[in-house]
Amino acid sequence: MTFRSCVRCRGATRSEVLERAAGEAGPIAVAVEGMPLLACDKGHRQFLQPDFPRRLLEHLLEEDEGRLPAGEEKGLLLKHYHCGQCGARLTAQADHQATFRFDLALEDAGPFRVALTAPVYRCPACARDQVHSLNEVRKRTPEALTHVFQAAGIPPA
Repeated sequence: MTFRSCVRCRGATRSEVLERAAGEAGPIAVAVEGMPLLACDKGHRQFLQPDFPRRLLEHLLEEDEGRLPAGEEKGLLLKHYHCGQCGARLTAQADHQATFRFDLALEDAGPFRVALTAPVYRCPACARDQVHSLNEVRKRTPEALTHVFQAAGIPPA
């Protein structure tokens, strides 16, 4: 495998694994565990490919988060949320936080894990636990993921 030069010092890079880094955006928290990356001898880190963060974000938004149990958002000005299973109105206060784990293997990258923690609301009618809406989670995921990369010391690609 051919590695790119370090984007900061132009030194040689080697493959490395990011043990864990986390970031938050409002009530949404994202943690990445075991993500492959490149690092040089000076400790500078960078993505395997310049488009890696975009591909990761697209995978999370389009594939992984789509599997979350979620309610439906209604209302134009004043938002209210309804159970995605039975349609009952959900409360405004979360019952608890839940962490959802996604195992990923993007092309050109080994397997790693992303954990998304979000407020969960229990339906008063059918007792289904769910996030308020996928739209609500998807709005905050990019910012939380940016904070993950900042915490890991990986500059924007």
